[in-house]
Amino acid sequence: MSANPSISLIFVNYRSARHLVAALESLFSFEQASDSFEIIAVNNDPAESAALQALKQIFPLLLIESGENSGFSRGNNLGARQARGRILGFINPDVLWTGVHLQKIAQVFDKDTRIGVLGMTLLDTKRRPEAWSSGKEPSLTTLFLNNFFPARRAARQEREPFFPDWVSGGALFIRKELFAEIGGFDERFFLYFEDVDLCKEVRHRGFSVARHPEFSLIHLGGKSRESRRLQKKYYALSQREYFRKHRPKWEGAVLGFLQFFFRKG
Repeated sequence: MSANPSISLIFVNYRSARHLVAALESLFSFEQASDSFEIIAVNNDPAESAALQALKQIFPLLLIESGENSGFSRGNNLGARQARGRILGFINPDVLWTGVHLQKIAQVFDKDTRIGVLGMTLLDTKRRPEAWSSGKEPSLTTLFLNNFFPARRAARQEREPFFPDWVSGGALFIRKELFAEIGGFDERFFLYFEDVDLCKEVRHRGFSVARHPEFSLIHLGGKSRESRRLQKKYYALSQREYFRKHRPKWEGAVLGFLQFFFRKG
């Protein structure tokens, strides 16, 4: 690994070792300037420790064993504390690289000091932009519009850089100093909304959140039915936490009622 990388790529593994193999293979097939970045893998799944140790023999990476499933936020924070790059890239394991991106991403941060976060465009396996991988700040209004106007679910096709309120933590880059100033991801978000919360803190400090269509990853996804049930649970918990932290109390109360009503319905 480089002694002085510009970018630290952080992957949090939980039941994703096979995906991480493919992600790193695709990454190194495009990114030949390996002295400009480092790879940090945080393992939240003790059952896959042997697989990641084997992976370490193939790719230059720093492996951090958390010893438990400590959540997406805490796992990324563990990786960030060991990172040496001036830019942190938080990347899901279940992605495939699509081109040479890292040098250009670093140049974006260098050219525009107002950008605090830069998101990559997540594509599905048919290379269509994923819906809900960026958006407006959550509120009861946006919740209503997103759920009752299905046309809004279509992913937008950007041709120029644009500036949403938040971008997905599945492929999110941030200045390391800014990340440290914020205190990293809020670990009260075990899974979901940690990216939305981080982007809000970034904008609160006067920086912008950007996304550029030139930088894209293929997001494989594909979860078990059991995982989907857990995802819904974590999503609801994190959504309530976000509203508790950032929205008026009455909105949080309404959200709690709506979640209860639709869960029972």
